[in-house]
Amino acid sequence: MSLCFLILALITIVPMVSSIAEPAVISLYGQGQEASQKFTLTEGLSIFTMKHLGSSNFTVWLMDGNGKKVEPLANMIGDFMGAKGVGIFASGDYILDIATEGPWTVDITQPKPETAQSVPVSVRGMGPQVSQFFTLNPGLATFNMTHNGKNNFIIWLLDSKGNKIDLLVNKTGIFDGSKATDIKDSGIYCLDIDAVDADGTWKIDISQ
Repeated sequence: MSLCFLILALITIVPMVSSIAEPAVISLYGQGQEASQKFTLTEGLSIFTMKHLGSSNFTVWLMDGNGKKVEPLANMIGDFMGAKGVGIFASGDYILDIATEGPWTVDITQPKPETAQSVPVSVRGMGPQVSQFFTLNPGLATFNMTHNGKNNFIIWLLDSKGNKIDLLVNKTGIFDGSKATDIKDSGIYCLDIDAVDADGTWKIDISQ
């Protein structure tokens, strides 16, 4: 088991969250380069949890039913386990275009949270992940962030429908800083954390 898989297995950042009925999990798997079977997504936040084994490059694109590229989901080399949050703004058929040489799996969920933990909240992990859900009220919110990897470290604040609210950081390499954001609406939010380093850890403290 790689260091990435071992540490991720020890991290639990998702608490109990009340939610309305959610679509069933969509599970896709395969070997090497291929286009996945078509699947249906409804409007709102979709979370793509991906695993890959092998030393080759692993790239994943989400495409709509007409073949238009919607969002890049992964672009990593070697063993990989991570997640990506994407806002879906048109219900319909979608497909994954996957390029690799090794085996892979993708599980797709569309969470519909009604309640979530109030801030202050701290989340930590490594690699690309979608954080736990948390509630924010109108007014100033502060995000203190650290990253010890060598490559890109990008965090988007998303609302519960997958809308991008604010880009909190977009840096390369080691980072220790913060971002203040004006929250317009009370609601449930999460973080889409794109940390390219498979072994670079990060931590985010959220407060209001």
